[in-house]
Amino acid sequence: MVESQGEKRAGLVAMRILPRVDRDSVHDVVAEEIQPGQAIRTDGLSVYDPLTTFHHVHDGSPVPPHQAAEALPWVHTVISNAKRFLLGTYPGVSHRHLQRYLDEFCYRFNRRTWEPQLPMRLLRACIAAPPVTYAELRG
Repeated sequence: MVESQGEKRAGLVAMRILPRVDRDSVHDVVAEEIQPGQAIRTDGLSVYDPLTTFHHVHDGSPVPPHQAAEALPWVHTVISNAKRFLLGTYPGVSHRHLQRYLDEFCYRFNRRTWEPQLPMRLLRACIAAPPVTYAELRG
């Protein structure tokens, strides 16, 4: 999901790995990530139909694959950036930890304009966060 701030800028980003792309999965993610009443643009897949239950304005026009970059430009750009980030940063990406990799990408992307604040925010986070063991990381 990508927030659009017009033609020149993408806003906040959220990525979620879904076990299945179905109405229930989409419903749960939308309930968690998007505030009611937002305008949402999708590619017209039928699993997005429940978006109206959250009182969203839903533009679900079908988009042919060759027009995806034009119809949903920020989604296309963010997915491309995420792929490049993963390939350029990590020598291998396991499916088991893929959500964590995507969370890191979203964290960095959403804070890309906060550069002057990052050192102090990082220091505060390191001080406040409890240690995480490797066993906890592995789940």
